[in-house]
Amino acid sequence: MSPFADPEAALRARARLEEIGGGSLDGFFDDAFAENPAPDAALTNLERWLQATSNAGIHLQQVIDAGPLGKLLMTLLGSSQPIADSLIQNPELASLVLDPTQVSLLPTRAGIVEEGSRMLAASSSHSHALDRLRFLKQRWNLGIVVNDLAGTWAQPQVWLALSELAEALIELAARLAAQENSSDPVAVIAFGKLGGCELNYSSDVDLVYVAPDGLDMQQEQACSKFCEALGRALTVRMGRGWLYRVDLRLRPYGAAGPIVRSVKGYEAYYQAYAEPWEVLALLRSRPIVGPAEIAERWERMRETTCFRPRLSEVALEQILAMKSRIQDSSADDDLKRGAGGIRDVEFLTQVLQLVNGHGRPELQVRPTLDAIAALDAAGILEHSVALALAEGYVFLRRLEHRTQLVGDRQTHSIPASSQARESLARMMGLGSWKQLEAKLSFHRRTIQTLYQSTLQQEDGPADEREAVRGRLGSLGPAALQWFDVLPESASYYEGLLANEGSLRRVETILAFAPRLVPNLKASLPLTENLLSGEIEEAADPAARIGLVADDEPLETLADAVVSANTATIARWVLTPDFDLNAEITRTAEAVVAACLRRLGARLDVIGLGSFGNMEMGPDSDIDLLFLTHEPERHAEAEATAQRFLGLIGRLKRLGSPFDVDLRLRPEGGKGMLARTFEGFRTYDLHGMEMWERFALGHARLVAGSPKALALVLESAYFLPLTPERLQDLVSMKRRVETERVLPQHLKRQVKLGHGGLNDIEWLVHLIEMRYPTATDAGTTTDMEQRIRNVGRAQLINAFEVELLIEARRHLLDVRTRLYLLGLSDDLVPENPDKLNRLAASCGLEDANAFLARHEPIVEAVRRMLLEGLERLRA
Repeated sequence: MSPFADPEAALRARARLEEIGGGSLDGFFDDAFAENPAPDAALTNLERWLQATSNAGIHLQQVIDAGPLGKLLMTLLGSSQPIADSLIQNPELASLVLDPTQVSLLPTRAGIVEEGSRMLAASSSHSHALDRLRFLKQRWNLGIVVNDLAGTWAQPQVWLALSELAEALIELAARLAAQENSSDPVAVIAFGKLGGCELNYSSDVDLVYVAPDGLDMQQEQACSKFCEALGRALTVRMGRGWLYRVDLRLRPYGAAGPIVRSVKGYEAYYQAYAEPWEVLALLRSRPIVGPAEIAERWERMRETTCFRPRLSEVALEQILAMKSRIQDSSADDDLKRGAGGIRDVEFLTQVLQLVNGHGRPELQVRPTLDAIAALDAAGILEHSVALALAEGYVFLRRLEHRTQLVGDRQTHSIPASSQARESLARMMGLGSWKQLEAKLSFHRRTIQTLYQSTLQQEDGPADEREAVRGRLGSLGPAALQWFDVLPESASYYEGLLANEGSLRRVETILAFAPRLVPNLKASLPLTENLLSGEIEEAADPAARIGLVADDEPLETLADAVVSANTATIARWVLTPDFDLNAEITRTAEAVVAACLRRLGARLDVIGLGSFGNMEMGPDSDIDLLFLTHEPERHAEAEATAQRFLGLIGRLKRLGSPFDVDLRLRPEGGKGMLARTFEGFRTYDLHGMEMWERFALGHARLVAGSPKALALVLESAYFLPLTPERLQDLVSMKRRVETERVLPQHLKRQVKLGHGGLNDIEWLVHLIEMRYPTATDAGTTTDMEQRIRNVGRAQLINAFEVELLIEARRHLLDVRTRLYLLGLSDDLVPENPDKLNRLAASCGLEDANAFLARHEPIVEAVRRMLLEGLERLRA
């Protein structure tokens, strides 16, 4: 089925392109437009861009040869007409998209200012200089949009990049304004999205201007003229458009107030006259241009004004009333101001900062996601609540960005036409508007519930709902955001009150595995299985994934993966009587097998790392190595590996927890994705380092020829572990500990720290490398069996065997529980409340009981590693 609305016009355009290129476009044409959000527009814009180039045939061939980057250029041409127009206006900018070394460059304020300074120095007039700034914006904005659409940058990275670009351009524009209007130095303060380092594509920039104290009238007038000139430099529309719309209404007295006032003037205003909503706005303010001394005073004023010892009830009521008025006047489809929209998350977060931020710098941050994380870390928000707020915020902001990309409009509404809605869904990585509408409704209902329950603005909740909230105490808001989004939620609240077992299971998940709540909330069958207790029954997650036919939609496979993995982890949280890490690994293996089947792949696939060792955690990547025993099919194998990564990426965007890591392949990130046996042997003989051989020792066959595994294991144990090679590996281990773990975390990091899982892995595998025959090295990747093999060879004693096995089980358990609790970086927390929660999740009485168990284990493991290294050196 053709992706084009007008297939005949597309065929005519294809014929014209084939004439330009001098050959058939088979393969490229179908692949380039198959998943395009607006293929007809993309094809039209491709022709327009080629016509604007100096040599259309050469540039078309460059697009074809660029592979995935060429397809990305087509996506760009179909996603945003303003971006397409800028490429047609500046055809050379397309080279930034097609060059992998350029497209991934992250913009920084310093780098853009340096580049812009050179442009301004070479400009011939003031208007030429303004044009250069607009070109600079086009040039850097292009890379941001490309990485956003490709999903290579997380949304917060996109927002920060847009903010860095805006700050740089405002600084450069201020230089131009100063050249035309000499005045005392004026500080530029950013509010709103720019102040929070989370700018949109089409945001206004909210600015206020601050002058030094003690200026006379003439000096004040000069400062005002400078501010007016800066405003013109940013807002005047030229051939390349404007730089930014500027909003100055957040200054004291709004539009009625002077455009610039002194520092003392601001301090006096905020101390005596500022409304509560102005204090809320001040929270995200940030000096971006101007004298350091003004910036320092502004920061002090912000801290003392926003983060007072106590926020009065009157001020809080006024803030909430203002928010309600804004919401009442907004349309239902308003992503920003409507109920459950972007503003709800920002507003809730900022109110909690005002209430709790006094004397706590970690809660005084500006970016919304940073503030949510800080409130989570401080225990002010339950982790499942914080997670739901953050996920909903990112989804809504990403959707808002997609609506703004279409026409470079400051819009916060979903388009009305069905065609535009379908295109928007494809830009969001979904198959249809129906799917997007369901996800949007899900997030908005969740955010609305959390806003109301957290700020105590309930609209007459049902008795059962309130009773469940009361029974669950501090976990109540997290439960409400879960069950409120379900159809006929009242019946679920009735069931929770009637069935103690159901309420206990929900409470256990909320308390000890809040990371599972989003998946449970999104799946009615999973939630019902949890409430009924069926989720505690043993099941084979891989079998469920295997039941999905290869020709079913990818969404069906993604749903099966998420459901199987979530059910397995939830069962373990409730009844931890099985090896969760092995089950997660089997689930991941089923995902790999399903993707290989869909592609009809003929690859030899080797599992490495935790995937090879059958000990994946809930957040582990799948470490793979691709080989082919058919050298004549090497090009096909390379293309298949690329398509495999694309399939895994699409599953990830649809909710699958698994990502693939190929960095352990020969030559790492620079190497080919797939190697022939001969190519692998050549690398083994001429380029393989000792640490790579160490990594290959965890290899197991996932798919393909057993000869592939034999080849890999031969490389792993090809060189004897001499003292010099041992020292090389020990140095690598030390680098891992010093470069990837902060010194203060070495005794708390359960994976890479002292006495952590890596210490066990390195001790066992180094012994295997020294004594491969005695330890049956390479016959299994099961770590417990490998430990027993080392003991059977009498290289460690029976007590040490049991100690290592117990330590490994404990550390894997702790690492999993840390993740499920939302505690980051595999770190045992120092915070007493969090340590108590970790202890409770492990079935221990309190933090002291946990430390009494944990600390002797990691000390013993570290001691064994150091003693083992001494024996190996002897």
